[in-house]
Amino acid sequence: MSNLPAILRQSLTTALICCFLIVSGQNRSEGADPSNLVGIRAPEFRLSGSDGQSHRLTTDLRRGPMIVVWFPKAYTGNVERMLKSIDTAATELRPAGVQLVAISCDKSKYLQPFSQELGLNFPILADPARTTSIQWTTVHSGREIPERWAFFIGRDGLIKAVVTELEAAKAGDILTRKAKELGW
Repeated sequence: MSNLPAILRQSLTTALICCFLIVSGQNRSEGADPSNLVGIRAPEFRLSGSDGQSHRLTTDLRRGPMIVVWFPKAYTGNVERMLKSIDTAATELRPAGVQLVAISCDKSKYLQPFSQELGLNFPILADPARTTSIQWTTVHSGREIPERWAFFIGRDGLIKAVVTELEAAKAGDILTRKAKELGW
């Protein structure tokens, strides 16, 4: 698949994810089970970040594995607690070469001040059209805003693990523990 043009590879990846959800008997209105995506190539994204830069998954993975954390909306209490907890994990995992980004469907104009107010040391990426969040299954039928899920992506672009239980205050510890289980 590596010789195919990028847009075709992305389309095939999205189709494979949809097939996995159908074959696994997922009823999207009852919620998706992203654990079925482990071992699949993560859908590509190119999104604007709160750091003022454009982030592309395949480019960023050249620097090391990545944890992609999805969250529903900025400026909500649980999300603020979750992101502050995750900030601790980002700082702890950075020396091991592990990158961390968070993504929401908020517009980028809201995410830059939100990130600055929280003093975060990792970028928050904007997916206002929800295209990327649908490809990653965090937005699905019956769910218009992203689930609080974390995807662990290896340098090879494959999804190594998914965490769907991100309790706000403990999210950083959960991510750190899972990254260490993966040998990161």
